[in-house]
Amino acid sequence: VCGDFFNYYRLPQGRLAGVLADVTGHAMDAAIPLVQFSGILESQIQLGGSLEELVGQLNRLLCRTLPDHTFVCFTMGELDLASRTLRVSNNACPYPYHFRATTGEVVELQLSSYPLGIRPDLDCQVLEVQLEPGDRLVFCSDGIAEAGNADGEIFGFERTLESVRQGCVDDLSAPALLERIIAEVKAFTGDTPQGDDQTIVVMRTEG
Repeated sequence: VCGDFFNYYRLPQGRLAGVLADVTGHAMDAAIPLVQFSGILESQIQLGGSLEELVGQLNRLLCRTLPDHTFVCFTMGELDLASRTLRVSNNACPYPYHFRATTGEVVELQLSSYPLGIRPDLDCQVLEVQLEPGDRLVFCSDGIAEAGNADGEIFGFERTLESVRQGCVDDLSAPALLERIIAEVKAFTGDTPQGDDQTIVVMRTEG
C-alpha cells in the first residue's frame, strides 16, 4: 500500500488528462485517504467542467472529508489531442518537466499552490503550454528527488532534470524514459531502503 496515485482519463471533445497525487503520510495512513480521494476524483471528472472548476471542487470536497492533518499534493495535465495544447495545474507537487524537442532543453513548469484539503478558498492556477511533436511532459512525486543514499545525499532536482533531459535527447519512448529515471535513482541509492513512494508519469507527443 502507498500514498501515491496516478491515472489517465479520456475526456469529452478529444481531450486526455494525466494526473498524479501524493497523500500525506505512509502505508495505511496514506492509502486509506488515497482510496477516498481516487473515488472523489473519478466522480468529479465524470461531471465535466474546466480544469479550474475540477480542482476547486475537489479541494472543497476534500476539506470536508479528509481526516485532520491529511492533505493531497496534486498535479494534472489536460491535453487537447487535436491542437496539442496542454493546460496544467499543480498543487504542491514538484514542478512538472517539459522537454522541448525543437531545442533539446527541459524546462520546469513553475506553478504551484497549496495542497488540496487545507483551505476551502484555494486559488487554482493554470498554465497553458503548446506542445510539438517529440515533446515530453514528466510528472514526478517527491520520492524521486528526495531519494537518499548511504552518505545522506539526496538524488535532488538537478539530477532528476538531467536524467529527464538525457533520456529525451536519446529519444526514448515514454515507458523507456520512465524506466531510465527509476534505474538512475536506484543506482544512486544503492542498498539504502526506499524512504518514500516513487511515482513518475510520462506523456510523449507523437508526430
